[in-house]
Amino acid sequence: MRVQGEVDAATAPRMGEAVNELLGSGRRVVLDLQRVDFMDLHGLAVVIRATRRARSDGVSFAIARPAPCVRRLVGLVHAEAEVRILPDGTDPLHAA
Repeated sequence: MRVQGEVDAATAPRMGEAVNELLGSGRRVVLDLQRVDFMDLHGLAVVIRATRRARSDGVSFAIARPAPCVRRLVGLVHAEAEVRILPDGTDPLHAA
């Protein structure tokens, strides 16, 4: 799933609904965050909740190509161990 623009208190709930729907399908989910201009803690909370749900449900979930603002936020809250970030250069459409 590609995400672009700002992910904040106003937009994170929509992203969360979309991610939950995808996770509910039981298929792997990769969030392509390359075109995110801004993400606050509301957006990161969606990512962390999705990570935990996927783990609980036995579904593969990861983020790919995080924009610098996303990578910085993940680092600021020390969520690197929690959130699976695909290595640079990984094609999100073919990631497992």
